[in-house]
Amino acid sequence: MTDPRWVRESGEVVYDGFTRIRRDVYRMPDGARADWDVLDQGDTIAVIAFTPHGTVVLFDQFRVGPQRVIAEIPGGAVDPGESPREAGVRELREETGYRAGIVVEAGSEWSGANSTRRQHVLIAADCVPEGPPEWDELEHGTVREVPDAAFFAHLLSGELSDAGVALRGLTVFARDANVDVGLEPLQRRVRAMLSGDAPAAGGADDLGRRIDDVWAAADEEKPDELRAAMSGALAGTPGSDPRALFERASVEDFLGEEAAAIPLYRAALAAGLESPYETQARIQLASSLRNVGDASGAIAILRDVPPTDPLAGAAAGFRALALYDDDKAVRALRTALAALADGIPLYGRALRAYAAEVRSRPRIRVISVAVVMRDGFILGELYPATTVRPAFLRAPGGGVEPGETAEAAVRRELAEELGATVTESRLLGVIENIFDNEGRPGHEIAYLFAVSSPELDALSVDERIQVLDGETSVGWYRLDDLHPDAFPFYPPGALDLAHGQG
Repeated sequence: MTDPRWVRESGEVVYDGFTRIRRDVYRMPDGARADWDVLDQGDTIAVIAFTPHGTVVLFDQFRVGPQRVIAEIPGGAVDPGESPREAGVRELREETGYRAGIVVEAGSEWSGANSTRRQHVLIAADCVPEGPPEWDELEHGTVREVPDAAFFAHLLSGELSDAGVALRGLTVFARDANVDVGLEPLQRRVRAMLSGDAPAAGGADDLGRRIDDVWAAADEEKPDELRAAMSGALAGTPGSDPRALFERASVEDFLGEEAAAIPLYRAALAAGLESPYETQARIQLASSLRNVGDASGAIAILRDVPPTDPLAGAAAGFRALALYDDDKAVRALRTALAALADGIPLYGRALRAYAAEVRSRPRIRVISVAVVMRDGFILGELYPATTVRPAFLRAPGGGVEPGETAEAAVRRELAEELGATVTESRLLGVIENIFDNEGRPGHEIAYLFAVSSPELDALSVDERIQVLDGETSVGWYRLDDLHPDAFPFYPPGALDLAHGQG
């Protein structure tokens, strides 16, 4: 509050450099006059930037007063016309390259008894690196992260210029009874920090409880709050931890952001995610792949779920959906019926037997395949022998989808089934193939292409590539070993075209 007994009679700027000093003349309560030097300064912002994995962002830079490098909280001046919140988000990005997630203002305080400056503090949750810092000509330093406990110890060490405002801001935030629900996990994290408890002190069981609490309150209509809540639950868990990657992927999946979820699922599996989360990750990854149009990838990722897995039935259901999307309706129905049969004690065996007898309805199918020869060998997809037919080879490829050219189809099929990139393709011809499919008529119109692919060129003659969305494999086979009756190559006539492809 003001005191009317103190009267400012005049003031003049006596220095105007990096900071400005104003000399004011006051008449004091006893009537005497005195000169006071005032630091005429604008407001500043300090940002306590919490990452999703239990660390805080600091900016190490040389300071001319202490004449040493100081590990500081990111921050700077509040520009004219700018709010403290806007300034904090900007300064964090410029000084560290980090992007702030949810932010909240945690009050301000006077810089000193002879300063006009208010020091504001901003609490920022879910901060992640977005790009390189954007330093001005006077800024040089190092950006780093420190664990929550180490940050709190640093605040108390006396080696930080903004420790007072930071502690005040943390305390205000920790005591706020009306904090946004999306910031509640971070508030618990800050309270643990102020009490001296390590963020992950509860261990794996406590982590599971915190994650369960997040999912119990999950609302797809509040994506930012859900992301912040999960970040808080994972506080203290390294960002590369398989479980953390899986839960972050699940959040993006839940919010319909499959493109963001897919690489996180893959990273979790690659990092060694353990059961039961491994199978959950496979199922959820397959579902996301299917939703973005990669049915072949979904089929492939579910192949490794063993039939003894408790979630094998669920995996089979999602695999059936992917097979159907991949124009494999018969295999989809067989897969779904077989999974259903496993849960039906009385009629399960009969249902499983009927599922094996399901056949596709006769139709004319348009396919596009690659015919590739090399040094007396041809690339073929091997179909093993059954009780009613011998083993045979087929040119790799698949069905042409509506609205798709035959050339585009062969490129897509080789990418989906073999992970092979086609760099060149040339139409060799079109063959109509009418055949007997185990007692049922089959009819195909086959477009045959000569193709070039670095992945196929690198395949040695004794290697085999597992077809990603099937049970077959592709490799090189000696032309002299092929025979129309004993070991045929389909479509018929493909070999004649292949011999003339050079």
